[in-house]
Parts: sequence; C-alpha cells; structure tokens
Amino acid sequence: MSVVRHASPDAFLASAQPVIDRDEAMASSYVAGARAPSANPRDADTIYLATYANGDAFGAAIRRGGGPLWVGPSDARAAAAFAEDLFAASNGSTATLSGIAGAQVACDAFARAWAALTGRTCALRFRMRNHKLTRVAPLYLTSGIPRIATMADIDWLINAHLAFIKEARVPDEPARVRALVPGRVAQGRVWIRDDAEPAAFAGWTDAPPAAARIAPVYTLPHLRGRGHATVLVASLAQALLDGGRRALFLTTDLANPTSNAVYARIGFRPVSDVFQYDFVDAGNRGASH
Repeated sequence: MSVVRHASPDAFLASAQPVIDRDEAMASSYVAGARAPSANPRDADTIYLATYANGDAFGAAIRRGGGPLWVGPSDARAAAAFAEDLFAASNGSTATLSGIAGAQVACDAFARAWAALTGRTCALRFRMRNHKLTRVAPLYLTSGIPRIATMADIDWLINAHLAFIKEARVPDEPARVRALVPGRVAQGRVWIRDDAEPAAFAGWTDAPPAAARIAPVYTLPHLRGRGHATVLVASLAQALLDGGRRALFLTTDLANPTSNAVYARIGFRPVSDVFQYDFVDAGNRGASH
C-alpha cells in the first residue's frame, strides 16, 4: 500500500498533480476541498488528504468532516488502497464513512474494497455532470440585476442554504453551513437575485490557476420558473470572466433536466460525469451498486 497522508494542502496538491491533470473540472474540486480549512477552520481537524503513487497508478482523495470521500479520477488500485487506509484508521468500525464520490472507475474500486472490509454495500445518491464555460451566451436580462450578498443577507442565506442541502440531498451538516456562510459572504463569494425579496443565490470558489467553480445555486421554490437562476448564473459567470477567469465549472444533477437546460442556455458544455454513492448496511441496499 502506497498511501501518503498530508497535513499541508500545498503538499497534497503537489503530490496529487498526476490525478489533477487528468480532468480540469474535477481538479477544481480537489483545489477547493484542500483549501477549505483556510476558509472554514472548523474543517481543519477533520480533513483527510491522501495521495497514492505506485508504478503507473495514481490517486488523490479528500474527505472533510463526516462527508463522503472524494476520489475524483483516481486509478482503481489507488481507490482500493484508500479504502484499506481509511478502514485501518477507523479501528475496524464499519460505519465511519458515509459515501464515496468521483469518477465511476474509482468509485467502483473503492466500493468493492470497502464492502470486502466492512460488509457494507452502496446505493446511488446521484449521478452528476461537470460542465465548462468559457463564454456566456447572449441573454435578455429581465429586471432585478443580481448583486453581491452583504452581511445583512446572512440569516436569509443560511436558511436558503439549509433548504438547498435538504432538497438536493447533499450530505452536509447544518452546523458547518452556519459556520461557512458568513465567511463566504465576507469574501464576496455569494451573489443574490432579488424579486421584491431575495429569490435565489449562487456561490463560487477559486479553481487555480485561472478558473472558478460556481456552486451552489438555489432558487426559492415559490419563485421558480421566472428565470432567476439563469440571470443570476449568467451575470456571475460574466463577472468572473471579466475579472480574468479563463474558464468556469459547474456541476448538475442529471436527474434534474430543468437545471441542465438552464446552464446549457448560458453556455456551459458537459465535460465529465461524477457519481456519488451512500454506504448502507447489506440488508438496506435500495438502488445498490
């Protein structure tokens, strides 16, 4: 087993470069995940940063708090080695990992190894698609130009973000959301679209060397169907491109044709697919894999 754990995000990202270079959309998730503790110190003590290198097989994995393990486009051998490493660190506990996310090959290999070690299988949570944009398509903007969120929006944003993770079934913790939102607002990384009241929000993170990832995007249910997400994301994307970003990335749930159509109109084009599975007891398989 050739797994190396890293305490430094810089050391991790340097060692992960062979994997990061495989897919620039997934690379942005590695960078954002590794840098997360600097933006939210609550994550600093609970982050797993690991790389694998053995011959022509490479891997890189990130886990924050109690969330799923992100393995991106790691090789199968690397993913299996991460399973062994995490199981050893858990002292044999079978319920220490909520799920796995990344390219299908890596997820498959990790899931097989994890099942052999713990007896737990996995159920598909969602299949997602990474999209890339380099130019915003012309759109007719309606009233209510999006704006950068302010500290006065904090309470609304926290409630909206909590509604988002519940509706989208994102495995995040409410306490982490409440801690994260004020810092992102202070950094100018959340935009809001108004419609007599705040109607939608979109966040973004850096994706070095010269890109950014837009996430999350959420519109209040009673204000949907009015183009808020389209105008919000288009305006934010144009501002980021005007600010020097050469490319933008965004991830959609393939089970949501509405959002996929919206982002296609803006100019996002598909580049790669991402799978996320939840680990469940063998007797509670559901849509197992």
